Amino acid sequence: MQPINTARLTIREFIFADADAFISFMTDPESTKFLTFTDEQTTREGAKRLIEFTIASYGSEQPMLAFAVEEKNSKRFVGFCGLNPHDDEAVEVMYAVMPAARGQGYGTEIAIAISHHALNDLGYHRVVAPIAPENKYSQVVVRKAGFEDYGVVRQTNFPKLVHHFVLQKK
Repeated sequence: MQPINTARLTIREFIFADADAFISFMTDPESTKFLTFTDEQTTREGAKRLIEFTIASYGSEQPMLAFAVEEKNSKRFVGFCGLNPHDDEAVEVMYAVMPAARGQGYGTEIAIAISHHALNDLGYHRVVAPIAPENKYSQVVVRKAGFEDYGVVRQTNFPKLVHHFVLQKK
């Protein structure tokens, strides 16, 4: 994938230099409480294996659509994002911002950029964002990114009910 540039950020493939920051995020229970990673993936070893697997996948026929996010100017790792295809029409978006980078609008910038990439470059017609009702910050992010709330639903990969947000191709 070619990097995606926004006004302040670059979304790019992970590199091994991202491992320490990624592992730090993944092992912070507060940061991962609304994300659907397994318990094993939120351990130091599990997070290390996950980033190594992701990097190795880029050269395969089935690359993971998971990416690092860095500030353009400083090159500081500020988060990560990804897409999980549901079918030929829809893809699920995921984004996460490092604790020190929160509250600066990066989540919205990431959500807009990766969603537009899915719709305009990858050919999907819908981007979905299932968000826990308690995750008020993420709900604000997707609303600012143009997603519509289709109500609270049960989804198979979430243990609880979630808000089903959708961004449609226009």
